[in-house]
Amino acid sequence: MDNVSKLYEELISFSDLYDSASFEAKKMIVNQLIRRVDVYRGYQLNITFNFDLTPYIERDDAAAC
Repeated sequence: MDNVSKLYEELISFSDLYDSASFEAKKMIVNQLIRRVDVYRGYQLNITFNFDLTPYIERDDAAAC
């Protein structure tokens, strides 16, 4: 659980930094968060992130029950 908290804090700090960053800095931040973007016919997108959102999604599902 400590690892999840650390990752969450890192994600929040990227968010705060992104809001006040220049365009070039925003590109570098996005580069750290996104590993790959595939674009297919019909504007279908597949985005691969450099982190796993599963712990956040599972925690939200548990809270909803």
